[in-house]
Amino acid sequence: MPTRRLLLTGLLLVFASSVAVLEERAFAAILGADVLALALFGADLLLARRTVLSATRSRSGFLVQGAKTSCEVNLRGDRDLTVELRETLHPGVAEAPRRATVRVQDGTGAWTYMVTPKTRGTHALGPLVARIPGPLGLALTQREFLADEEVRVLPQVRWDGSVGHLLNLAHRKQLGQNPLKDRGMGYEPYALREYRSGDPRTKIHWKASARRGHLISREDAWERGGRLAVLLDCGRSMASVDGDRGKLDWALAATLALVRVAAGRGDHVTVIAFADRILRTVRVRPGSRGAAAAYAALFDLEATLKEPAYELAAEAVDSLDSRRTVALLMTSVVDIAAAEAVRNALGMLRRRHRPILINLEDPDVHRLVSAECRTPIDAFAQTEALGILAGNRRMAARLRHSGVAVASVSAKDLAGQTLQLYLQRAG
Repeated sequence: MPTRRLLLTGLLLVFASSVAVLEERAFAAILGADVLALALFGADLLLARRTVLSATRSRSGFLVQGAKTSCEVNLRGDRDLTVELRETLHPGVAEAPRRATVRVQDGTGAWTYMVTPKTRGTHALGPLVARIPGPLGLALTQREFLADEEVRVLPQVRWDGSVGHLLNLAHRKQLGQNPLKDRGMGYEPYALREYRSGDPRTKIHWKASARRGHLISREDAWERGGRLAVLLDCGRSMASVDGDRGKLDWALAATLALVRVAAGRGDHVTVIAFADRILRTVRVRPGSRGAAAAYAALFDLEATLKEPAYELAAEAVDSLDSRRTVALLMTSVVDIAAAEAVRNALGMLRRRHRPILINLEDPDVHRLVSAECRTPIDAFAQTEALGILAGNRRMAARLRHSGVAVASVSAKDLAGQTLQLYLQRAG
């Protein structure tokens, strides 16, 4: 294809031809210049097509939903040139294609850009398109590199605050040093170590301190070898959006954080993803490898527009393991009928297991409750929203009275509240 330089040259020749049309000698010179420009264009296009150029694409780490990631394209060529690049990225990886002009000098060139993935799952990236100029700058040839490459966008893997601290302890297998309240947790002796400033007096091992002549602290670990079943709702109520992510995105990130902590403390974990049927069942072995397998098996879960079958999920827990298990149901109750179905399912689980309900609050319901009513339709919507909140409170009160642990939390507090409630229940 022609470049701007060639087009500008052609316009000048056309203007010169219109001026010199009455002068035979000048016209012949202009015609010769046209032929020369065309010949130079052909030669430049041939050299551009013969240019040797290769490209590689790399990333600074995993692609994670909502997290900025640095990507780099490296070029290698057989001559110095300036290349126009266009990255055809999937909408789930970047909101728009990336474009840049890269200088290849001494055989190498590099281009770095940032992406913030929005959608979990496996995405096929488009090709890297390069426009390569000829040495004279009159012609361009277009090539495609790195076609049909696929990338995986994972749920949130990095956490701050108490959740991040727990995950760090799980990774280092030091879960006895936890930042949560000790109430309700079971402990087993783990090791003795030198007293550190800030250790509680209840952790001092007085007999060992007397034998050694200085303070010795007792380091405890959570009781290991428990069983956890996570029932992850992927039905209609989880398909709505909360902030910049869907409800299922928040719930899946919290579930995987819980899996990492539970596997790190030596528990056997089973994740049951369900809607109107069982979608996936993933067994996680204790240890970091099991948690990595859970990410690989669950990262691309999608919500459906089907009503969740809570009782079917409860039956799946009994069919998978008859032993006493901490059964954690993660859902979002947005109507009275769903509240009754949740209560029945947890009643089934309570006969043999220790159930926990994590109810993800719906921001639209809270927005309707606090909104100003200007029309009868607004008043009707607010009345319905108040009815949903009242029904959820009645459901939570009845479940707590029957021995079920219940937490209604916002999306941002979901992971922390889930971990705290599980550790209290599992102790």
